[in-house]
Amino acid sequence: MNQTAEPNILYQEANPYGSLTAYLEDDGRTVYLYLQAEESPDFAIKSVWICNRIDAPKTRTDLDLRSGLAPFLTEEEVTDPKGQPEFDPKEIHFIWSEEGNGVSLFYKEELIAYLPPWSGIKGFHGYSKFAKMDTITAYPLGNTEYGVIPDRINQDRNFWEYRSTKGVWKNIQESRLAYLEYVFGKHDKYWSADGGKYPQLGIVRFAPKNMPGVYVYSTVGMSAQNLPSVELYRKDYENYARIELVCAVKVSDEDRSESWVPHQIGEIIRYPWVIGKWFGHGHSVAMSRRDPEALYLSFSSLVIREIGKEEGFPELADLKSERGNPIKFLAMIPVSEEERVFIEEKGAEEFFSLLDSSQSKWIHNPERQSTI
Repeated sequence: MNQTAEPNILYQEANPYGSLTAYLEDDGRTVYLYLQAEESPDFAIKSVWICNRIDAPKTRTDLDLRSGLAPFLTEEEVTDPKGQPEFDPKEIHFIWSEEGNGVSLFYKEELIAYLPPWSGIKGFHGYSKFAKMDTITAYPLGNTEYGVIPDRINQDRNFWEYRSTKGVWKNIQESRLAYLEYVFGKHDKYWSADGGKYPQLGIVRFAPKNMPGVYVYSTVGMSAQNLPSVELYRKDYENYARIELVCAVKVSDEDRSESWVPHQIGEIIRYPWVIGKWFGHGHSVAMSRRDPEALYLSFSSLVIREIGKEEGFPELADLKSERGNPIKFLAMIPVSEEERVFIEEKGAEEFFSLLDSSQSKWIHNPERQSTI
């Protein structure tokens, strides 16, 4: 029972977004799959038991759990009480979830374990082929070829195979631009916003002829992959997981929007996949850029508002992703600190109602006064 060894990392790999790293560790007693963050301080390390390397003991004591070692599973909890042989690192590979916050483990082309995006919630860890029942660090994986989990992993596999196909980003980019140009007219500026990292992203600017004195900035490419963590809050998460951000601003004769809007968008465009959090209606994010045109207010945050089909919004409600899921366009509206606190206390809908009575539903006016 005390056949411990120096923990050996058999295999490790970062997700395509570079935000999380998964690694398989063998300490001579057990093998565990771990998931840790590279940049997010709020992300708690996640883990799932894969198998015992020792013969499964009949019992587990409190002392075993307090030993500081990764817990083994007992004889009644495992499919095979015999210790499993050492894994060959050359036969290990991972398939990441589309969102980058879950990972499946394959060994010799067989699905062995799944550490899903909901790992870490209410004491849940993940699924292992070698778990016989629900235990402290793993649940049974079940059928490894058919069912909800294998189907989901196959969907992830298909997504990454599709994204690695030559010319895919160009197709995604052109389809988003064509849709936006149908609504706002030809774009006049475009910036690459991914810094050479995955996912490919851009920012585009429009000066719509039917909106004199207004520039519309939009992201391009955020909707090409799901936002992480949406499914932890919404059962119908696929209706909210694909988004593009829009920031429309009234400009003066001495337009200075370009000095801050594309830079602000560029700083948060990769945020969901780097931090593992999503953007949705009513959310807010701190502004790191100052609006030089601000007259009465010091804008400190951006509140996010879904662009709907109601009067007063542009017609941006019917674009579909490559998989046929709806793409939501979310307007980012600068607010003061006082307004941000009001939103936190009273709710975004009450704030939007006040905003609508005196301002545009989605266009930022740097000369506006407080709505509260």
